[in-house]
Amino acid sequence: MSSFASRLHVVFLCLIAFLPAAALAQDWTVAKTTKQVSYTIDKKTWAAVEVGSVIPSQAWMSTGPRGRVVLTRGEESLSFGPNTLGAVITTEGLFSRKTEVVQQKGKIALNIEKRSRPHTYVHTPFLAAVVKGTTFTVSVTDEAASVSVDEGLVQVSSFTGGQSADVGPGQQVTVDQTQTMSVAGVNEPPSVFAVEPMQASVRAVGQPAPLGAGLGLSSFGDQPSAQTSGDAGSNGVSGESSEGGDSDRQQAQAGNNGIGNGQGNGRANGNGGSNGNGGGNGKGNNGNGRGNGGNLNLD
Repeated sequence: MSSFASRLHVVFLCLIAFLPAAALAQDWTVAKTTKQVSYTIDKKTWAAVEVGSVIPSQAWMSTGPRGRVVLTRGEESLSFGPNTLGAVITTEGLFSRKTEVVQQKGKIALNIEKRSRPHTYVHTPFLAAVVKGTTFTVSVTDEAASVSVDEGLVQVSSFTGGQSADVGPGQQVTVDQTQTMSVAGVNEPPSVFAVEPMQASVRAVGQPAPLGAGLGLSSFGDQPSAQTSGDAGSNGVSGESSEGGDSDRQQAQAGNNGIGNGQGNGRANGNGGSNGNGGGNGKGNNGNGRGNGGNLNLD
């Protein structure tokens, strides 16, 4: 082996040796769990989770009324509360890793490692969040989503409303189904600024299509990894866990929760009305476009 080739080999080995262990790991591991928790990787078969279980990228997690689960990856953690449906998608590069959390409903507390660039993205039916590293909580209901921050900074944006805010410790942002953004803070609320309207990637529970579908808007889910991540909404995955807490009953319940291939052929739900969105662009969305079933697909 030539001297030059030998040096290249040594440099490569050094780079691999100094890569942080977390950067090489893609999957999340179950650190704590109750009985009412299951996951699926094919939208058909649901399995109960156990402590130590490895949850593959793109798997959907479902918790029942008393279900809770904590996933860890290195120093990072995701804590799912009761009645939560969400997925975690990881895209790995040689020196980088992008994580996407797709949350259709429920509550997830996130503790994300700090990096110099944004590396974690949260998709919900009503808002999107971009994170460099922080501790924060995302809550989603049928009518609104909110982000509250304990540490760090999270950029939160509405979709068709065209509004965004940088949310810091002690601050909270809520975006409802009309795409109205409200802000609050312990000392002062975050400032709201105008951004380009977007289309959501995940539909709200009970809605035929994501917000902004058919309006010709770019999507928060247009990121390459999101295209293959999957959308519980557009695919009809319900994932409600059984009330009794029995693992077999829970899996049966989740397995019969309307998993289908709905194509979002309903009308868009008219969010935004025709009122100005308050973000400075003075444009409202009439919501008369036709949905396309969303951009996220588990297949």
